[in-house]
Amino acid sequence: MSTLHIIFDEHSARFSDGETSYEVPMGISSLAAMLTADPPLPEELTNAIGIFMDHMEDVSREVPGSVAADCIEVCGPGLQALVDTEIGHPEALPFDLGRDAAEEVFRTLATEAACDRVHNPGLPADEVHHILGVCCAVVAVLRALQAPALTVHPAHDTSSST
Repeated sequence: MSTLHIIFDEHSARFSDGETSYEVPMGISSLAAMLTADPPLPEELTNAIGIFMDHMEDVSREVPGSVAADCIEVCGPGLQALVDTEIGHPEALPFDLGRDAAEEVFRTLATEAACDRVHNPGLPADEVHHILGVCCAVVAVLRALQAPALTVHPAHDTSSST
């Protein structure tokens, strides 16, 4: 079974299939910074997801195992908040996050103003804006790889080293 490991950082994301690694110059905070309206404008969301998906084309070329990976494991800042928001309360990691659930959380959070978003169960107040970058990155990965799910691990800790 092949696994794609992804580490999201603030301004980059590292992808590894165990043999090859590749880093893209776009991270969670980079994506969140692209969303300036409150709530974000549809074109801001489309652009943020689109630019990350463009980087996924490079990942597919540079990390050959990424396209055929049976499993996707992700870690990094804000992912715990995404899982907790999906569940509605703090949840232990690792956690399998399905594409439909990720898309639903994205749609919910992206259409709310920050003053409303803060009331989502499981979403820490200090993650209200940052979570949008997390959602864009996760949705972009799932869409680009046409993956049904990914597994969220504790920050910088996946089941095997990258």
